[in-house]
Amino acid sequence: MRLENIYVRGLGAYLPEWMSSRRAIEQGLYDEVLMLDSGVTGTLVADDTPPVDMAVAAARDALKRGGLEADSLGLLIYTSVVSQRPEMWYPAGYVLRELGAAGTSILEVRQGCNGMLAALELAAQRLTLDGESGAALLAAADNFNSLKADRWRGYGPGTVIGDAASAMLLDTSDGFAEVKSVNQLSIPELEGLHRGNEPLFGPADREVLDMVRRARHFSRTEIPLNEANQLIGQRQVDVVNRSLREAGIGVDQISKVIYVNQGKYLLAQFLLDPLGIPESKSSWDFGRTVGHLGASDHAVTLDHYMTTGQLRPGDHVLLAGAAPGFVVSSAVLSIREPASWAL
Repeated sequence: MRLENIYVRGLGAYLPEWMSSRRAIEQGLYDEVLMLDSGVTGTLVADDTPPVDMAVAAARDALKRGGLEADSLGLLIYTSVVSQRPEMWYPAGYVLRELGAAGTSILEVRQGCNGMLAALELAAQRLTLDGESGAALLAAADNFNSLKADRWRGYGPGTVIGDAASAMLLDTSDGFAEVKSVNQLSIPELEGLHRGNEPLFGPADREVLDMVRRARHFSRTEIPLNEANQLIGQRQVDVVNRSLREAGIGVDQISKVIYVNQGKYLLAQFLLDPLGIPESKSSWDFGRTVGHLGASDHAVTLDHYMTTGQLRPGDHVLLAGAAPGFVVSSAVLSIREPASWAL
C-alpha cells in the first residue's frame, strides 16, 4: 500500500534492566556454546513489572517527543505477543485512562512479533481515510516472565527473548519521518509451524511453552523446516520488493534495515542474502544486545537509531518482519529531519 502524508511524529520506549549472556551462563540459564553460536550478548528482563504499565511509560514518551497531548488522539492500537493479565480484560482502555485521554477509538492487534507493523498498516489506512480525526498512537508491550518458558533457549536457535514496551505516534501533518509504504502477505500453509501438536482448547498453563518442540513436530509431520524457511524467505522478499517499489526506491538506497531480533542466520536467509543487503546496514548489531523484544523490536530499534543520530534526513529505512499465523510484512520510512530528542 503506497502512502502519502503519514508521518511518524514521536517514538517512545521502555527498556527494563539488562542481563548479560555471561551472567545468564553463570546462573545456569544459558550455556557457552549457544552464546557463541548466537552472538547475543544480553537481553532485557522486566521481572514482575506489568507490561501495560511499561506501555504507558513508552506512550507518554512518544506523546511528549511528538509535542501532542493525549486528548489529541483519534486512535489507539495496542499490540502484544503475550496475553495481558487478567483474562477477559483488554489493555487499551487502561492505557488511555493513564494517559488522560477520552473518546478515542481503540483496537487491539494480536499478530505476534509483527504486531507493530500490523498496527502501522491499520493506523495508516484510518488516517488516510479520515485525516481529521486526530493522531494515532501505536503501543506495544510484553513481559515474558508471565509464561512458563525458557527465554534463553526455548524460542529457537539464536533467539533470546527480552521484555520491553514501545510506542509510535502517527500524524498527517508533520513528523521526523514519512511512512512511504506498508504491506503484508500471509502464508497460511505454515500456520502450524508455531502450533505443533498442541491442543486448540483448554487451560493455557498446562506445560512449559517450547517453540522449538512445536517447530520440530511441524517439520516432521507437515513441511520440512528447510522448505518452510525457503518459503518464508521467498514471501519476505516479495513483500519487501512491493514496499520498495511503492516507495519509489531501490534496494541500494536503503540506509538501514530493521528486522525482528531473531537468529542472525534467519536475518541473512530471509532478507539480507536474497536482496544483496550487507549486514552492516542491518539492525543485528543492536538487536543482539537486547534480544527479541516481542512486538517492540521495530519501534525500539528505530528509536535507538534516531536517538543516537544514526539516521539522517534523506535516509530510507526498511522495516521487515514475520510472525506466527503465518505472515510477513514490510514498510519503508523516509527520514525528514533529526529527532528533537536525539543525544
